[in-house]
Amino acid sequence: MTTHYESSAGLEESFLDFLQGLCPRYEVQDILFPSATLIFILESPHVQELQFGAPVSGLSGATMTRHLFGADYAKFPLGRLVKESPRESADASAREFTDESIGPQLNRIGLINVCNVPLQSSAYQNQSLVQTHQVWFDAMSAVRTDNQRDRASNPYCQAVQSILVSSLRDKLESLKDRPCTIVPCGRFAQKFFRLTGQESSNWNVIHDVPHPSYNSWDRPRYQSVIDAVSSALSSADGP
Repeated sequence: MTTHYESSAGLEESFLDFLQGLCPRYEVQDILFPSATLIFILESPHVQELQFGAPVSGLSGATMTRHLFGADYAKFPLGRLVKESPRESADASAREFTDESIGPQLNRIGLINVCNVPLQSSAYQNQSLVQTHQVWFDAMSAVRTDNQRDRASNPYCQAVQSILVSSLRDKLESLKDRPCTIVPCGRFAQKFFRLTGQESSNWNVIHDVPHPSYNSWDRPRYQSVIDAVSSALSSADGP
């Protein structure tokens, strides 16, 4: 279903309404507690994130855990670890994921998605929803993969990008007074972080960290930046 809008503002308002309609069922909230001093910026949730209600709850999250906490914890995706950390859960089931040795470090990790609903239509089981709003799902998919340009030629794509940039900007503005290390993971997150124009003297930003999908954190070319992330977590006093 497509509709003509006379202004970019109209398209942005329409996309924002569409997002708000998705949120009750498909939103995965960020995990960002006051104790977080190492904050990862990621793309968007997918199937496993919807299932567990936390960012990076699948294979990418397991890759992050392995590099940050070692092989003993490698089977536990980072998002699930942080969500069920000792700070937030005294439930016995959480002990499967956490113990006293890594609990304090888990408390220092924050997880932010640029978009809090899935950008990929394959994450939505309701195909009728996808078909009805195909124009927006196509635009979200295009924005997700087009990381080479700062402005989209398609007005629907530009509306999606503008709303996501504005949302991330608001999240970052709330962190300006917090001493922390910020890690945009992958080209998508790096692009959107840059487009927000946000910076702070309280931040240490680790650039060029790849998205943890497809075992990219294991590649020798990224070893130095992954080591920097690990060092930031190990630092008791933050950056």
